[in-house]
Amino acid sequence: MSENKIDRDIEDASNNQVLQSNITKKIAIAAIFIALGLIIAIPNPFIYVQFIGAKIYPFAHLINAITGILIGMLFSFITGLGIASLRFFLGLGSPFAFPGHLSGAFIVSLTAHYLEKKYPRKVDLAALSEPIGTVFLGATIAYLTAPIIGFTPDWNILFLLGYWSSWALSSIPGSIMGYIILKILRKSGISREDII
Repeated sequence: MSENKIDRDIEDASNNQVLQSNITKKIAIAAIFIALGLIIAIPNPFIYVQFIGAKIYPFAHLINAITGILIGMLFSFITGLGIASLRFFLGLGSPFAFPGHLSGAFIVSLTAHYLEKKYPRKVDLAALSEPIGTVFLGATIAYLTAPIIGFTPDWNILFLLGYWSSWALSSIPGSIMGYIILKILRKSGISREDII
């Protein structure tokens, strides 16, 4: 066996170990945030806003902002799906949790991916894109699918603007809190580069 082949085999084994380690970290972080999302979903008038059949949690958006950056699109999406599913099946949330969680996580991770390629020092700013996903995608999907779950909204632009406004009141503070927490984590030595 040549030395070059041995070196390549050692390098491949090392790369596989790093990849497995990163996946393990992402799974652990996703599990922690799913548990956190469930804990903070316990009915409490200081944590959620009730609006047109939906329970809107600013802390859910905080989780989207953090996980979309720290663990990437797939694991952030899994985290959002896990939280939405648990909230729904335990009666702590409505079906509207699904489009809210998933669209917010999707947009944050997509923005983080773009910023990492073009402006790596500004990747934490992707947390502030969470309301774009939640408000314009999530709330619109919730508005359009409301009749499926038995809620019949008035089909006019004012009702849609009401959805957007209420979800914005929840997602904007949540994304700002997520951005602040990401900055604190970065100062303590935890960042996207350590996990992705």
